[in-house]
Amino acid sequence: MIIKKRSAQLNFLGQAALKKRLDMSHLKFNDVENNYFRSKAGVSGEDFVDQQLARYEHPETHFIIHDLHLKASSFFQIDNLFVTQSYALIIEVKNIKHTVEMMQNPHYMKQTNPEGKVVIMDSPEEQLDKNIIWLRDWMLRRNWFLPVEGVIVFTNSDSHIIPNNCRYDIVRPRYLTKKIRKMTTSREVLSQEELIRLGEEFLKNHREYEHKALHAKYNLSSEDIITGVECPVCFEIGMKWSKRKWVCSNDHISTNAHLQTLDDYFFIFGPEINNTEFRRFFHIKSKDVAKRMLKKMNLIEVGKGRWRRYRKLLSK
Repeated sequence: MIIKKRSAQLNFLGQAALKKRLDMSHLKFNDVENNYFRSKAGVSGEDFVDQQLARYEHPETHFIIHDLHLKASSFFQIDNLFVTQSYALIIEVKNIKHTVEMMQNPHYMKQTNPEGKVVIMDSPEEQLDKNIIWLRDWMLRRNWFLPVEGVIVFTNSDSHIIPNNCRYDIVRPRYLTKKIRKMTTSREVLSQEELIRLGEEFLKNHREYEHKALHAKYNLSSEDIITGVECPVCFEIGMKWSKRKWVCSNDHISTNAHLQTLDDYFFIFGPEINNTEFRRFFHIKSKDVAKRMLKKMNLIEVGKGRWRRYRKLLSK
């Protein structure tokens, strides 16, 4: 039973917003584009695993949580958690192609394409180590004594995995449920009632993840970013506000195109905007028009008068 579904993939949405608002000639464009495709592959891989888990009928009482964000000794995020009366299983998903080698001492992941180009990435083994420790710590502080295990799933069929003594099982998506079935045990640590309470406690303590502004990550200024409202039909950026509607140069009309553009702004610059920033980014001249738009978008207002800012949490 899935008690928390996966919601919007903020990293992917943020990279997509920045990619379309950065000129292709910009020095950082290739970095942004590479991260965009990497995050897109990650979303695809997670969707594939979600499908496998959703169809799986496990013999034991269990629940599944996606995108769990908790605080133990540090904030940590678990993308996929499968919990039974006997154990909790953290599922680390990677969608990477070509030859992928799990390196030891120190831990890192090495990807080599057919032309011999090598890319170094963070190790999913090391990430699992951290998440297992943090999840155990979180549960122990609340008197839950459930064993925590981990598994790594590589979803890209065009990949050759070299484990190099990785401490965790590495499987393909179609074999994930077989791995879970093999873990079935008659030794129950929790009763069914306790399992339900543990699930409720996870949900109660889940912290919504606040997306960090991407302009700082790439050291970009406001002048680097292409401003203007994006047409939802032809995707041209630069619609004009006229007679209570947005119009692009191809005569497409929209009354709410500014909503997606506002999300773009928040992904790039952070979760707050004021009237001046809104007018600059949306190409609006009138303070009153900008104020009316901001008031209608169900944003959180912080401060008063000239110091008023409008806030939105881009949460999972």
